[in-house]
Amino acid sequence: PEVVADSVERARPQLYEVRERRVHPGRDEKILTSWNGLMLRAIAEAARALGREDYRRVGVANAEFVLANLYRNGRLLRTHKDGQSKLNGYLEDYANYADGLLALYETTADRRWLETARVLADSIVAHFADEENGGFFDTSDDHEALVARPKDLFDNATPAGNSVAAEVLQKLAVIYGDPELGRRGVGLINRLLDALAKHPSAFGRLLCAADFAIGPVREIAVVGPSESPETSALRQVFERSYLPNRVVVFGNQAASSDHIATLPLLADRVPINGRPTAYVCEQYTCQLPVTEPAALAGQLGVKTPT
Repeated sequence: PEVVADSVERARPQLYEVRERRVHPGRDEKILTSWNGLMLRAIAEAARALGREDYRRVGVANAEFVLANLYRNGRLLRTHKDGQSKLNGYLEDYANYADGLLALYETTADRRWLETARVLADSIVAHFADEENGGFFDTSDDHEALVARPKDLFDNATPAGNSVAAEVLQKLAVIYGDPELGRRGVGLINRLLDALAKHPSAFGRLLCAADFAIGPVREIAVVGPSESPETSALRQVFERSYLPNRVVVFGNQAASSDHIATLPLLADRVPINGRPTAYVCEQYTCQLPVTEPAALAGQLGVKTPT
């Protein structure tokens, strides 16, 4: 074995030299907004569930890069490569990246991610809506002219933009108290109920949106300094638990009063005895506020993190 290993090591530089003479395989190095949105949600959720600060930093860096290079005045571009961003964004770009930003907001409590997700959602409604048949087109109303505007409804290797949009719009509807966003999100589900029942495997992500629509949805408001250990202890109760149908908002006394006023879940939500406090609600009706992780776990029906 040692003789063979020595022979391989001696041959390795020669083999590499010969290989370098061959035509190198092409590499696809472009950055796609939609795929980055998928990654952003995954890494933001992993950061919460696993308590990984490095994952959180990667998520923030991703959002800062995409919004600096592929985002202009509420609109997204599709692709970035070699310092150039181009092509109008498709529905999946808007939906997936808004979804990723919502997840990043839950991870960081930084309201800029939530506010940008709302802007993207408004752009989806304004520029992609199919007012006649419900749901959304894959291309915007100011995209290059096509014979027909495509409209993908099926979830495949990646989810359809319509499916992700249906869930994102519902979540933002709850967070902002905007029933019109909710109507838009549920509208597509209602139109596809028969297809969902007959061919569920074709609508994996849309079924998640349907499950959110059925509810119940847990509405969680956490009020207190984001850097406080007591706030972190409350957050870990739901961050380390599987609660898919939920929305989370954060209130900080140092936050903008205008921002707080736009979020009904934070209206009149104040810290109890000066301590970070959690409110668990359904349809904006809340249980008693709690300041202890064990009490919050009891209201949510989950185990207290150890």
